[in-house]
Amino acid sequence: MASIICLVIAILSNIYFIALQIASPGTLAGTFFSFSSVWFWISVVCIILFIFRKHHFWKNLSRKVKNFVLVIVSAGAIISFINLMFITHPRLVTGSEKVKYVIVLGGGITKDAELTTSIKARILHAADYLKKHPEAIAVVTGGKGRFSPCPESDVLKPALCAHGIEENRVLAENMAKDTIQNFEYSAALLAEHQNVPVSEILSAPVTVITSDFHIARAERLAGRMGFTDVYGTASKTPLLFVPTSYAREICSYIKLNLRILLTGKPQKIE
Repeated sequence: MASIICLVIAILSNIYFIALQIASPGTLAGTFFSFSSVWFWISVVCIILFIFRKHHFWKNLSRKVKNFVLVIVSAGAIISFINLMFITHPRLVTGSEKVKYVIVLGGGITKDAELTTSIKARILHAADYLKKHPEAIAVVTGGKGRFSPCPESDVLKPALCAHGIEENRVLAENMAKDTIQNFEYSAALLAEHQNVPVSEILSAPVTVITSDFHIARAERLAGRMGFTDVYGTASKTPLLFVPTSYAREICSYIKLNLRILLTGKPQKIE
């Protein structure tokens, strides 16, 4: 039975990996350095386990080794589940009419400099929100990834304007490589644009717009980095991308917790 389960997981993981590449194509190097490649490697591991199972490899292991493997797998599952609970229960609210600034977080573009399906949903959600808050100034934030053809904000801003948002309301931050830098550089850009200290941006009512899987981590980072009046609203992740998005976010959330525990960072923006 275990052999059949391994084989089924291997087949499903490989099919899912291929579906992701069709839906959001990238360069060959980018594909295998991206998180989506984990589904390919899961299929490889399951095939190896299937072969080992056929040759009774597991039965020949000592009890200590078996117990060690089971403890590691169980601990990983428990830690992942706990972090998933935090990810799926964000505390941010959508804000009110007083929102002054809107930070739209990036999340990747294709090798052809087009928005991924998830980011298209995020941009559409941002456009709807900005239309309801016509006085707010927006920042689209995202730099050039290792395998991206251009900074992400170069694609985000025109996409947002194409949905009816005036160009003079949208600032483009094109240096950030992660969520921490998204907040840090966006605050600096807004302060420069408004000709005010960064501290004034941090105390102003700010709404963060991202995807549903990402909003809890964005909330936590915004608070740690000094935003004191922060709100949030999230777009729905397309069904195809739900497994890979939430699996990646679990890893990112665990990484953030470890970083805070071991280094105390990130800290308030100065």
